[in-house]
Amino acid sequence: MEKDYKFKVNLGGMIDILSNHLYSSPDVFVRELLQNGTDAISARIAQDKDYREEDAKVEIEVEEGKQIIFRDNGTGLNEDEIHRFLSVIGQSSKYDIENNMANGDYIGRFGIGLLSCFMVTDHICVRTRSYKCPDTVLEWKGMADGTYTIETIESDMPVGTEIIIENNKTDKDDSVDEYYNCDNISNIIYYYGLFLKYPVYTVSGEEKTRLNLKFDFDADKDKKLCMTLGKTFLGEDFLDCFTLRSPTGLFSGIAYVLPYPVSANVHNMHRIYLKNMLLTENGQKLLPEWAFFIRCIINTNNLKPTSSREDFYEDEALDRARNELGDIIADYFEDLDIHNKELLYKIVSIHNLAVKSVISSGDSMDDLLLPYIIFHTSLGDLTGKDILDFGSTAFYTIDENQFRQLAPLYVQRSQLLINAGYVYEDAIITKLSEMSRKTDIIKLTDSDIDFMLDDSEFDGDPAADKLLRTASKILRKYDCKPALKEFRPFEIPTLYTINEKAYKARQIKRSKQNANNIFMGMLNSFESEISSNAVACLYLNTNNLIIRKLIDMDDEEKLSCYIEILYVQSLLSGHFPLLNNEMKILNENLYNLMSFT
Repeated sequence: MEKDYKFKVNLGGMIDILSNHLYSSPDVFVRELLQNGTDAISARIAQDKDYREEDAKVEIEVEEGKQIIFRDNGTGLNEDEIHRFLSVIGQSSKYDIENNMANGDYIGRFGIGLLSCFMVTDHICVRTRSYKCPDTVLEWKGMADGTYTIETIESDMPVGTEIIIENNKTDKDDSVDEYYNCDNISNIIYYYGLFLKYPVYTVSGEEKTRLNLKFDFDADKDKKLCMTLGKTFLGEDFLDCFTLRSPTGLFSGIAYVLPYPVSANVHNMHRIYLKNMLLTENGQKLLPEWAFFIRCIINTNNLKPTSSREDFYEDEALDRARNELGDIIADYFEDLDIHNKELLYKIVSIHNLAVKSVISSGDSMDDLLLPYIIFHTSLGDLTGKDILDFGSTAFYTIDENQFRQLAPLYVQRSQLLINAGYVYEDAIITKLSEMSRKTDIIKLTDSDIDFMLDDSEFDGDPAADKLLRTASKILRKYDCKPALKEFRPFEIPTLYTINEKAYKARQIKRSKQNANNIFMGMLNSFESEISSNAVACLYLNTNNLIIRKLIDMDDEEKLSCYIEILYVQSLLSGHFPLLNNEMKILNENLYNLMSFT
């Protein structure tokens, strides 16, 4: 006798939550039913001593355009379990996970997972024969209006469960026809369940196809196969791969090293599985923040998924897994340092920024990685080891523009100036300096710059003094002072230098030129806080023929034009953004010079 029952939830509301808030796509109903099937098999292996694991299987039969049947030969359900798992929605899925009661190899259970089918149908039928009650076959039918029925039926089905969903959804705003297609269902199964440990087959007519494979996550045993797997599923010809194995059993997998540099802001695609079922392609929660040059295929059995099973809960276990992954990547670098320095150098060269972030984050790999870091210097690109072995004083600047200005001077003297103006490099240079035994690594100061410049032989010369007086008068409006020096290369007529406070003052002035009245008061306040020791200097190279010509020039009007032109030229060569008035004077003075002829 068929009996009518009522779901103990507002089913309409639940379906809305599932489709619009919990799950990212209707595709997940396939994942949920795969989970139910594999859970049932795991339960039977654990409970039924007569069941052989080699007989385990999940089958998905597709009748094109009409219905899909999911079959497993797991435990099956008796009537009491049907009421507990199917009518009290969510009792044994989210509750067990949040209270750390998920059993063994169980990924999900009936309940919310089964409800996901209502995203593609208005009618779910579950037929089941329990191994505990093998003489009875029960049929449960659930409707989208919130009712369900249970009855005993005559059937020759084996122990296990089959779930039948029909293409009968009345809400046609979103077509679900694509899900009643064998190729599409196969692709979804392949996507989610590739590494499930029990065989998964699709059945279409007389054709039966296995869609998953058994794979041992071990790059040490067969690196070639793992590299092929990475190419197939992550879409790259990777530089290298290595095994990921948690010392506490939290995860296993393979990490792949990207063959090109990537930004720290780019979130790479991974394939991260929970109990061999794909959970997410987003590794942001699991991987260390600095590991953006790595892509992974990972399986975990012990981390907790969110309710949608599309990511992980933030908890102590996830923190531990993240730290363990960082340690494994560090161990990989250490192994390369011993056995394959050439590959390590190549990886650091490609992923210079990522490796710098590892060092700056204080992950205790300074001694290992610092020698491989590449720095831009006055003597070309040098590694950390090259700098450590330099054996003399090395200067560094965290101002990239200052490096561009001064590098030619250091080249002429065969002295080392390091550009530490890139992200992370200030902290890294400090660590390199602490490690160094042969080379004194010193931050460049104004006095160091002055030391690079020799006193001019024209000091005290009346004509040179006149040039300085004229230059002082001209440059005062640019908050700059002139000085006569000799330096190499001779081809450089001037050198513009600016200390940090003067540079900030320039930035404020530039902002004021483009600011509206709302921000003008704030910028004026900032400008007033800049102390009087803000210094900018234009060094005139008396070794240069142009400067010598200016010393001999009597025409003060022409002299003023040349000084302003040289001032702007020095700003441009130092890659300084020009202020509005500075942008005008180059053209104006060139025009004035043309009118003199």
